[in-house]
Amino acid sequence: MLKTLLPRIELRYALTGSVFGAFLPTLCLAADQFLRDETQASLFGFSAPTATALALMPVFFGVGFYQIGRSKAQLIDELAQRRQTEERLSHDAYHDRLTGLANRFCLERDIQAAVEEADEEARPALLLIDLDRFKFVNDSLGHDAGDALLAAIAGRLRRALANTARVYRLGGDEFVVTIAGNPSGGKIENVCRTICALFEEPFDLKRNRVTSGCSIGVTFMEAGDVSMSELLKRADVALYEAKEAHGSGFRFFDADLAADVLARAEIEYDLAKAIEAQEFFLEYQPIVGVESLAVRSFEALLRWRHPEKGLIMPSVFIPVAEKTGLILPLGNWVVREACREAANWPAPAGVAVNVVGDQFKDRAFVDYVKQCLAESGLAPGRLTIEVTESVFSVDETVIRESLCELRAIGVRVALDDFGVGFSSINNLRAFPIDQLKIDRSFARAMMESKRDAELVDIILKLGQTFQVATTVEGIESESQLDFIRQRGASEAQGFLISAPVGAGDVRRLLQKPESRLSA
Repeated sequence: MLKTLLPRIELRYALTGSVFGAFLPTLCLAADQFLRDETQASLFGFSAPTATALALMPVFFGVGFYQIGRSKAQLIDELAQRRQTEERLSHDAYHDRLTGLANRFCLERDIQAAVEEADEEARPALLLIDLDRFKFVNDSLGHDAGDALLAAIAGRLRRALANTARVYRLGGDEFVVTIAGNPSGGKIENVCRTICALFEEPFDLKRNRVTSGCSIGVTFMEAGDVSMSELLKRADVALYEAKEAHGSGFRFFDADLAADVLARAEIEYDLAKAIEAQEFFLEYQPIVGVESLAVRSFEALLRWRHPEKGLIMPSVFIPVAEKTGLILPLGNWVVREACREAANWPAPAGVAVNVVGDQFKDRAFVDYVKQCLAESGLAPGRLTIEVTESVFSVDETVIRESLCELRAIGVRVALDDFGVGFSSINNLRAFPIDQLKIDRSFARAMMESKRDAELVDIILKLGQTFQVATTVEGIESESQLDFIRQRGASEAQGFLISAPVGAGDVRRLLQKPESRLSA
C-alpha cells in the first residue's frame, strides 16, 4: 500500500527517515522521565539549542534518508537501463533487423540446445528455403524492392507457421523453418505445401508488384549430428535437387540423394584434373543429306576416358562442369580440337560444335572462335555452332550480337533440340539461325502418335517458312528416314546412319560411296 501512495523510492525513504527522526526525541523524553529525580530538571527544561535540535531531528533524518533513497533509485534505474540494453543487444544479436525473424546465430543456438537435450524419440525437421527470381528483383528493381520482398515473405511465413514451426532468416534470400518433436513425413509435406502456396499470390511492394517462387530442401536432425553445419549441408543438397524442378517445390534428403551428391563431388574433383591430364577426346557422328545420304558434316561429341571409371558420357559430367565454371576451359578445348581435326578432312565436310550459354557470357568467345579458325586453317563456312534454346535466357543482347558476329564471318548457327523449348518460334524470328535440329525424342514418337507426326510435319514446314535447313536427330530405322524424307527434311542424324566414330574413322566414312553408311 505504501508503494501505491508513494511510488517513488526516495519519498518512501524520506518518510522512513522522518519517522525514525521523530522516534529519537520521543526516546529522549522517555529516558529523561525515567532517569530524572526531584532535584533534576525535566526535558522541558533543556536549553533552547538542544530542544531545537531534538525538534528538527525528523527533518534531518528525513533529508538524509531521502538522499539515500535517491541514490538507491538512481542505482536501480541504471541497473534497469543496463538490463534493457543487454536485452536489446541480445535480441539484436539473435534476430534479423530487416525481417524481425530469428537469425543464423539464433538457429545455431537452438540447434545446439536441441543436440544437448536430445530425446531418443525426437527427430526435429529442418526446412531450408531459397527464393526464385530474387536476384532479378534486386538487379532490376533495386535493393529497396529486394528488402521489401524479403520483409513481405517473412511476414507471410510468420503468420502461416505461427502455431506449427519456427521461422529463421539464414541470410540473403534463404530462410529456415524448424519443426520440433518428431514430425511425420506427411506433416512436413503439408508444411512444405503451405509454404509453396504462400508464393502463389504476387507481392505488392510500394511501387511494384512482383512474383516469386521458392524451393525447399528438407532434412531431419539425426542422432550423430553435433552442429548446425551438418544439418544445413544435407538440407542444401536437397535444396539443390529441388531447384532443378520447374516452379516451387521441395525435396527430402535421403541415402540415394547422398550417394548422387558424393558421385557428383567425385566427378567435380576429377574433372579439374582431367582437363590438364588430357583425358578428354572427341567422337564424331555424321549428318547426311536425306535424299543423297552423302555426309555433309559431323557433330563433335565430347567423351571422357577416366583412368579408373572408364568411359564417362557427357550427360554425367557436363552439368557438373556448367555448375563449377569448368565448362569454359572445357568448351573452348572442344572448339579448338574440333577445328584442328576438321581442317584435315576433305572439303566441304564440316563440323558442328555444341556451345552453352556460359561460353557466350565470355565476351572474348567470338574472338576465340576466330582464333581457332585462323590457327587451324578451317574455312568458317565449315564450322557450325550449335546452341539450345536455354542459351537465350543468358542475355538476349549478348547472344544476338555474338551470333550475328559469327555469321558475319561465315560460321553457321544451328538451333539444337528444337521443339522441346517454350519459345521456339520467337527464337527463330529473333535470332540469326541457319539450321534447325529437331530433338531426337520426336523420331520415335512421330511413328507412334499421329499428333507427334503432325507436330514434326509442322516443325519441318516452319523450317521451310524461315528458309533454314532442318535436321532430324535420332533416326534409327528406315521407316523413320522415309517419313522425314517424304515431309521435306534436309538432313538426318542417328544410329541408322552411323554411331559416333573416332577421329581416325572420319576419312573412311567420307570415302564411302553415297549410300547408307550403316550398310
